[in-house]
Amino acid sequence: MASSTTKLDSAIKFGAGRYRQEGGLLDHMGEEIRRFGRRVLVITGPCAWDAVKDKFTNSMNASGIDFQLEIFGGWCSFEESKILADKARSYGAQEIVGIGGGKIMDLAKAVGEVANLGTVNVPTSASTCAPFTCMSVMYTPEGGKKLSWRFDHEVDACLMDMDVIAGCPIRYNAAGIVDAMAKRIEMLNGKPALKEEETPIDIFSAYSIACYAYSVLEQNALKAIEDNRQHKATKTLYDVAFMNVPVTGVIANTTKSFKQSELAHVIYDGVRTIFTKEAASAIHGEIVGVGLFCQLYFNGQEDEEAELRDLMRSMDLPLTLSDLGIEPTEGNMDKIEEYIANSRHFTSTDPADRKRLHDAVREMA
Repeated sequence: MASSTTKLDSAIKFGAGRYRQEGGLLDHMGEEIRRFGRRVLVITGPCAWDAVKDKFTNSMNASGIDFQLEIFGGWCSFEESKILADKARSYGAQEIVGIGGGKIMDLAKAVGEVANLGTVNVPTSASTCAPFTCMSVMYTPEGGKKLSWRFDHEVDACLMDMDVIAGCPIRYNAAGIVDAMAKRIEMLNGKPALKEEETPIDIFSAYSIACYAYSVLEQNALKAIEDNRQHKATKTLYDVAFMNVPVTGVIANTTKSFKQSELAHVIYDGVRTIFTKEAASAIHGEIVGVGLFCQLYFNGQEDEEAELRDLMRSMDLPLTLSDLGIEPTEGNMDKIEEYIANSRHFTSTDPADRKRLHDAVREMA
């Protein structure tokens, strides 16, 4: 399995084979999932299952679909993927269905890969593009970042019920907004702008979409979060969820999950790896959001930090390493700096660039 995770497929997979986003979609889950099989393994988390179980079960029963339920609360790891893939085989599953947040979405895709089955993802928040992307972030069983596993095929379907998204705690949808906005900032990685004539067209196309998504989110984020707070499935919340999941997923898929995640995401990886216990309660977009202050400074865009900080504060998101549970000591910041410097995201040998990185990391204190 290890070798298959490191071989990069040169083909671009733009997204899910089917995508639906609408209110009341839980009532139609059975007919959608039946397209791919009548016997499925459902992987979900406890809170996610509570949010969907009645309507989902009724729809599956009405469509004549048998399912085995696996409620999981850990990390997406190779070990758990094999265990669940074995259960899928023993059950005779014809499809894997993931219901939940980013870790469950990644786990469902990984289980499908191991079991040689397709995956239908049903996100219960708009916190990440993971339901839509052709890769899974893999962790150790304890929660340390291991690697990104890129697949040579798309997800079969991504089905997002807006009534569920409207009922989700605002923390998750807010984190998804910042994670989606991060793409425009991270794709610059060390410079204030991309030039079309100097950039491969696939990367520049993804960047152009990222700029559009950033603009939509910047204009609509606060209203969407207020609508979410009131559990209203409005057009604004729909638009923001669409940016967070499929549009950001297209950006990630177009770049094969390269170039669209740079310093802020490598900081996420570092936090999960070095400060696994300290930041265990922080979710993906929250860590990425704090990392964006480092990325902006490194890009030479430090004048944008205050505006982003105000937006994140308005959505009750963490703003510093301390907010994530990490003491901002020089030693801890040195660990993050070294993690970045030893990654593929930092390749410069210029001492001035290393000094800029050093200062950029301190923007998260």
